[in-house]
Amino acid sequence: MRFIHIADVHLGAEPEAGTAYSKRRPDELWETFSEVVSLCEQEQTDLLLIAGDLFHRQPLLRELKEVDYLFSKLTHTEVVLIAGNHDHIRKDSYYRTFSWSENVHPLFGNRPQYLVLEHLDTAVYGFSYEAKEILEPRYDGLCAQKKAGIEILLAHGGDEKHIPINGNALKRSGFDYVALGHIHKPWIDDRSPMAYAGALEPIDRNDEGIHGYIQGILSDKETKIEFVPFAERSYITLNAEVTPDMTMRQLAESVKGLLGQCGRQNMFQIVIEGFRNVDFELDEGMLMRLGRVLSVRDHSVPDFDFQHLYEENQNNIIGMYIRQISEMDISDELKAKALGYGMKALLETR
Repeated sequence: MRFIHIADVHLGAEPEAGTAYSKRRPDELWETFSEVVSLCEQEQTDLLLIAGDLFHRQPLLRELKEVDYLFSKLTHTEVVLIAGNHDHIRKDSYYRTFSWSENVHPLFGNRPQYLVLEHLDTAVYGFSYEAKEILEPRYDGLCAQKKAGIEILLAHGGDEKHIPINGNALKRSGFDYVALGHIHKPWIDDRSPMAYAGALEPIDRNDEGIHGYIQGILSDKETKIEFVPFAERSYITLNAEVTPDMTMRQLAESVKGLLGQCGRQNMFQIVIEGFRNVDFELDEGMLMRLGRVLSVRDHSVPDFDFQHLYEENQNNIIGMYIRQISEMDISDELKAKALGYGMKALLETR
């Protein structure tokens, strides 16, 4: 049985992408999701598992119709989904009354239930959130019931406010695969068939790294699980070095080259490091205009003449600081950083 496991698609979200690009990002979430569904058709995948938070908030009726239209085009794939904390099953949720295509199987109850797909000899277990937060560890004690040859658990959670998960308990639960959602970073357990698919696309600047989906094969002969990068873009923190002899335009050219190396389609937080000339002025706007730059953080320090500063300030806190750091038994590199950052702070408070 061949499957694809996705989670945390967050349709309807408005991810950070920089002022000039934010309006485009919500459409990209839909496009990537649509491409995954199309991939299921192309590869004749048996089962598409959606481990919660398909939507970023309560889905609109027209949005459910759009999603179901995509699912309805699948000629071979069965779809099983649960609702997570973001798209939890409220009393007035359209999830409760929507009529899905025959190949779509929502597990929208708030207590464990299972679905048997006889032609796949597969049972899928799971339940959905009825509230934004669930503090109880509801997966503890949940076990496979031998309803089919292959048994899968769809689960969403993993922190103290969203169903704490005991990994060891899940390993002992008897499921052939545990498809997890909620944690946006993909992760595959090395010792058991258990994985977080991660967010299909990064949603905010905390979602750094590669994103995509899990694909796998489950049978009596083999178990194969692997992560597949698939996201349109990634969030990247880019460290750029400034030197005392650099001008602002030289720094901008250096950053532009780094952006090109990392892929201009991605979204960046730029961190400026190193030592700059005392009269150097950082133009954040110039760097923001180079591409999909969300922020610029200046961690650089002025390249002070510490000997001259010490001679002028021997009898005050500046001189005392320079003398104390200079006498410390640390590397020259660490000493230079301590002097630079400390002096920057002291001079800014005068």
